[in-house]
Amino acid sequence: MQNGSTGQSAAAEPARRSFARDGAATIMVTAATMGLGLLTGVLVARTLGPDGRGALTAVLTTAQLLGWLFGMGCGKAVTYALSRDPSAGGRLLSTWTLMLLPVATAAVLAGHLLLPTLLAAQPAATLELARLYLPMIALALLSELMLGLVLGDQDFRSFNALNFLQPAGVAVSYAVLWAIGLFTVETAVIAQATMSTLVLVAALLLLLRRHGIGWPDLALGRSTVWYALRTHGDVVGGVITQRLDLLIIPAVLPAAQVGLYALATSLSWLIVNLSSALATVVMPAATRRGRSGRDLVLNSLQATFAVGGVLGGGLFLFADIAVGLVYGPAFADSALPLRLLLPGAVLYAAASILLNGLYAENRPFTATLANLLGMVVTVCGLLLFLRSGGILAAAIVSTVAYALVFVAAATLYRRATGLPWRAFLPNPALLVSLPRHLLNKPPAAATAAGPNGD
Repeated sequence: MQNGSTGQSAAAEPARRSFARDGAATIMVTAATMGLGLLTGVLVARTLGPDGRGALTAVLTTAQLLGWLFGMGCGKAVTYALSRDPSAGGRLLSTWTLMLLPVATAAVLAGHLLLPTLLAAQPAATLELARLYLPMIALALLSELMLGLVLGDQDFRSFNALNFLQPAGVAVSYAVLWAIGLFTVETAVIAQATMSTLVLVAALLLLLRRHGIGWPDLALGRSTVWYALRTHGDVVGGVITQRLDLLIIPAVLPAAQVGLYALATSLSWLIVNLSSALATVVMPAATRRGRSGRDLVLNSLQATFAVGGVLGGGLFLFADIAVGLVYGPAFADSALPLRLLLPGAVLYAAASILLNGLYAENRPFTATLANLLGMVVTVCGLLLFLRSGGILAAAIVSTVAYALVFVAAATLYRRATGLPWRAFLPNPALLVSLPRHLLNKPPAAATAAGPNGD
């Protein structure tokens, strides 16, 4: 028995080392992506000014939001399904591609109907450019499917590479366009569309080589659609909580105000993106581990608080200096909304860990409840205070909504798992030992026996 245990332990070492590298790579790629986003943001701000940045934000955000709203939660659904059944990749690819085609058509048509209202305060040229960009919604839906399958394969390296390809290509394109004197809102939109297409093609080729194309599976489609629909409420609530301010502001405030607020939100979301980098890999890894994945979720939560607190605190203290030096005096008024957004951003990053933990527990509808609360607060707050309070009111409403999402997520995760509240408290010893906890191989019984779900 001892020799057998030793052999199993030795056999597990390559997988453990691989997961350690992938976990570290996820954080490093996120940091590098943030750096590229900062560079492109500086280039846009200094070249196009607040008006140009606002127009670019309005065009890209509208299509992105409609893609998320019509995505049906397909990314989470196929990640969960493939994490539980690694042989289902080809069938998931073909089944969900067929289901998403009519959804994409409906999303584009909805975009054409909504754009005049959503961009009511913007120039006619911005509205026309947004209309031309709407077909990218279809690519966004298919990209969510492809990347969800890559995550379900536990192929975090390829997932990180694909996620890095988009901002890296955009940054290079922006730099080249600026160097040759052709950097405008229109060419920036073309660069975004081109890189999105390349990422989709690369992900598709990877999945076809790995899984091929399976026959559409009606039973698999029904089961994953049910998971997706329960997830979609969380996706919609999260998107509205995160981005409704940027969707509504262009209809109410001029482009310069949109540009100032877009800068503040992008900087605050650097905290979310970096400190919640583990959230993306937590869901498939915890799903594969079964009940033993709860330790991974809680340790990641504590690490997220530590990273987010340090980064958010530093940016809060030096917001004026950072904005002025990097983006120029024209964006000085972004500093105060940035400070208002930062506390909520740290809490929302922590909430994303817990929400992914609920997905791993097969509780997607439970996760929905937390973001629905944030959505209600965001919608009501913006409708009541945006016109009178401007971007400062939008920042306050958003940070309150983020905080409430965290409180709800913590409460719901505790109820779903039965864990005591003390398990959520930061523990320095656990933070130091986080890499070791992430490397623990789940027992076979825990992996096979998943939670019942809701």
